[in-house]
Amino acid sequence: MSALLFITLAAFGLLALIVIVLIKTTRLRLWQGLIIFLLPLILANLLWFSWVAPHQLQATQREQAVNQLAQMPGYRVLQNQEPALWLLLTQDLTRRIRAGEPAEQAAGELRGTMIEVINQRLMRGTDAAVVNYIGVSVEEMQALNRLDPGLCFRYLYPQVSGGVNLLTTLPSSLNRKEMEAMEQLLLNSPPPDQPLDKALAQDDLQQIVAQLYQRWGDKLQQLNLPADTAVDRSSLCAMSIDLYSAILALPDKRAANLLRRMIAFSGQ
Repeated sequence: MSALLFITLAAFGLLALIVIVLIKTTRLRLWQGLIIFLLPLILANLLWFSWVAPHQLQATQREQAVNQLAQMPGYRVLQNQEPALWLLLTQDLTRRIRAGEPAEQAAGELRGTMIEVINQRLMRGTDAAVVNYIGVSVEEMQALNRLDPGLCFRYLYPQVSGGVNLLTTLPSSLNRKEMEAMEQLLLNSPPPDQPLDKALAQDDLQQIVAQLYQRWGDKLQQLNLPADTAVDRSSLCAMSIDLYSAILALPDKRAANLLRRMIAFSGQ
């Protein structure tokens, strides 16, 4: 028996004893005594079920969600490597659950906070880790495109129309694969940044663009204008998949070099 429960029962026992004494020694009637006894009991139950219990349950859910996040691939490495970011993630997760979001949905919304650190690690990561992570990202694009090209567009350009909650949208197996690829990237991206061969990257990109132009023609220019309202978002997603697939078809060293050049260029 918990101390709180013992104190509560003792308090109601004392109240019952006082009511009995009052009935016997004063003009207090039995029905009045019952009201005096039951009123605190009713109020206590209202307080428990409307305030205390829901807040205890929510606190338990928040604790479970943070513990579960700490065990996920990628995130379990992140809390040691990037403690400041980990603190921000857990604070955001707690805030979302407190606001009433289901734990899985709240965890899925954290991905947007990860973009900057992932881009940093792609600049530092080994060729194999970079290629592996982008390869899984292409699988996610393809899966989203099959569901709805609009979801694929939002995944590619969250700054234009908001991102996608992958945990609630994609199969758990693919989410697991992405988190494992993220973990490998985090574990294999010590500083400093990898050296860039800009000339080789430019040559490889020109050859890939020439190949894609045979299929897409002038429409390929839309890749540079994702925020334009006239852009065909369905085609934009398909073109992006073709672009990254062509890059990944290169040898790992050249593919990773070109990907890093694209990330560096986008950050300028």
